[in-house]
Amino acid sequence: MKAFDSLRIFVTTQRKGSLSAAARSLSLSPATISRRISALEEELGVQLVDRTSRNLKMTEAGQAFLERAEVVLEAMADAEQAARSSRQRPEGRLRVHSRTHIGLRVLAPLLPRFAKQYPDIRIELDLSEHPVNLVEHDFDVDIRTGESNDSGFVIKRLLSSDEVLVASPAFLKVYSRIKHPSDLPHVPCLTYRREHETTTWRYVDEQGEQQNLVIQGVLSANNGELLRLAAIGGMGVALLSEPTVRANLQDGTLVRLLPQYRFAVRAFSNGIFAVFRQNRSLPLKVRAFVDFLAEALREPGG
Repeated sequence: MKAFDSLRIFVTTQRKGSLSAAARSLSLSPATISRRISALEEELGVQLVDRTSRNLKMTEAGQAFLERAEVVLEAMADAEQAARSSRQRPEGRLRVHSRTHIGLRVLAPLLPRFAKQYPDIRIELDLSEHPVNLVEHDFDVDIRTGESNDSGFVIKRLLSSDEVLVASPAFLKVYSRIKHPSDLPHVPCLTYRREHETTTWRYVDEQGEQQNLVIQGVLSANNGELLRLAAIGGMGVALLSEPTVRANLQDGTLVRLLPQYRFAVRAFSNGIFAVFRQNRSLPLKVRAFVDFLAEALREPGG
């Protein structure tokens, strides 16, 4: 930045009309101003100021240099302002990854409100059924169901999220005798398929002990949204994240089964989490997105 300082000193001196006035404006001594201009002339190999005059009079080369120096300084000022603005206002491209079901049922309804609040952020949202490496795939944020043990990332819980058993009213008219978790292996179920894994639903019994149920589903899929739609259609019982079926429970298209028991597909530390890289200076666009989600998904009374 020393070169820009020299340009600023030269331009200020010409605008102020004297070394002393420029020195006062820049909080430097007149001798320092003179040395910096001489150094600039030596570097350029031309004389910028006519020293035979009592006043600061520019040479022809000095006048040509001044005109271009002012353009450079103006462009530099614009660049500095843009840099400051990027620290003050969230903006730019934000790359987000999410599991498909969470992206469709939880994130998608919130995106129009986020876009209205932060019009300078451009969101790229990728949905898949597999966890991603944020650094390798250049994502800013990953929305996950389940915590990560990677100490290299920041993990923020956005929402506590139990998994709930659901089925349609029509299905329950036919299979009305589901009174205990042990009944589930004997009724049609809809399961989330994980490669090379037997589907196991876990629950906590009356004594507080964890029990496992091996479920042979009439439908298995690697997409929670498909299972939700199949459950609404009366195909079977599904075990899904509560936020993704909340609207269906409210409008009656799905009914919760066995609410006195706590269920889980894999682990009981259920929730929706934002995972992002641990930087010394967190980009404002990332902070804005994560804070927005945390506020929007805040549970009543939380």
